Amino acid sequence: MLWRPASTAAAAEAGAAKEPALLLKYAAPDLPDRSAREVLDPIPAMVAKELRIRWIPAPLEPSGKGPAPAEIPVPDDAALRRIAGMVSRASERMDKVEGAAAARLLDEAEKECRSYRFTGATRPFLSEIFLRRGILRLREGKASEAEALFSRVRALRPGFTPDPALFPPQVLAVWETIGRRPVPEAELLVESLPSGADIFVDGERRGSTPARVRTKNIAPVRIRVSHPGYRDAGTTGQWLPGDAEILRFSLPGDRVARLGELLAGAAQGRGGGAGPLVEELSTASGTSRIAILMLEKEARGDGLRARLYAGRPSGRDPALLGEKSFPGGKRGAELSGKWTAETLAADGWPKAETPERPWYTSAWFWGIVLTAAIAGVLGSGGGGGGSGGASGSAVSVNF
Repeated sequence: MLWRPASTAAAAEAGAAKEPALLLKYAAPDLPDRSAREVLDPIPAMVAKELRIRWIPAPLEPSGKGPAPAEIPVPDDAALRRIAGMVSRASERMDKVEGAAAARLLDEAEKECRSYRFTGATRPFLSEIFLRRGILRLREGKASEAEALFSRVRALRPGFTPDPALFPPQVLAVWETIGRRPVPEAELLVESLPSGADIFVDGERRGSTPARVRTKNIAPVRIRVSHPGYRDAGTTGQWLPGDAEILRFSLPGDRVARLGELLAGAAQGRGGGAGPLVEELSTASGTSRIAILMLEKEARGDGLRARLYAGRPSGRDPALLGEKSFPGGKRGAELSGKWTAETLAADGWPKAETPERPWYTSAWFWGIVLTAAIAGVLGSGGGGGGSGGASGSAVSVNF
C-alpha cells in the first residue's frame, strides 16, 4: 500500500507559498532600448524559477493630472448652419460699412469653427472669415495685418484667387504681394520644466525644449515632450496657418528612473539619498523585498555592466550586492539572470525548494523490492529441486 504522511503533505504546501517581491529594472539613458530589453526582459522569469518568490507589479505613480481631454468633435449640420449664418450677417454689416459689428460676428464665427475639428466643411468658412477680416483691416489702413490675414487665406485655399470684378484694387494688390511669400505655418513655442526635454510632433523628434516648432497640418496634432527620469507629458491640439502659441509642460518625475539616477550618482561618489524613495515604493507595493537591477554600457568594449541592489528597512539606502559584466543579447540575459538569482539568494532571499520525491520512487525502495523479487525466484527454484529428489526415494523415520 502506497501512502503519503500528512506531515509531508503539509510541508509541501507550506513550501509552495511564495513571498511577494518587487524587481525594479533600470537601463542607463545612453543604452539603446532594444539592447536593454534583450537582457532585462527575460530576467524576472529566470529568477522566479530559482527563488521562492512571486514578482508583483511596480506601484502606480500618484497622478495629479485631471481627466483626459475630450476628443475634438466633428461639426454637425446644425453647427455648420450657425457658422454660415454668422458669416452671412457679417458680410451684410460690411456692406453697410458697420465694421465693428462685422468684426464681432467674424470673431464669433472663428471661435465656433475652432471648437470643432478642422475638416473640408469648416475650412471654407475659416478662409472666408480671414478674407473678410483682412478687408476690414485694409479699410482701417492696417496693410501689414491685412497681408497676414490674406496669407492665411492662401494657406487654407491654395487655388483661390480674388475675382477683379468682385474685389477692389487694394485687395488685389495685397494678394499679389503675398503671392511672392512662403505659405505661413503654425508656430508653437514649446517649454518644459525641467528644460532639455525632447519634443515630438506626431512622433517625429523636433528638437529639445525650449524650442519653436512649426506645423503645416490643418488637423489635430499630437505634441509630446520626453525627458530621462521623468514621465512624458503632451497634448493634442489643432492650429491654423499663422497661429502662434506657447505650450508649457511640467514633467512629473518617474520614481524608477529617479531611483536609477540616485543610485548611479551614489556609485560615482555623488552621495546617496535613495533610501526614502525605496521606502516609499516598499510601502506602496506592500513588500519589503525589493531588488534594483541597473544596466549600463561597459566602460570598455561592447559589453554590459550590471549592478544589483537590495532595499533595506527604515529608509536606509539600498545595499549594493554586487556588480558584474555580461555580453549582450540572449547569452547576456542567461548569465545575468543566473547571477541575479544567486546574488539575491546569498542576501537571504528564499531559494526555491526542490520538490521532494515520494519514498516509493526512491532507489532504496526499488532496491529492496528487486532484492525481494530475486530472493523469491531463487527460493522457489530451490524448493522444486528438493521435491524432485524426494520422489526418487522414501525415507522412513520412527519416533
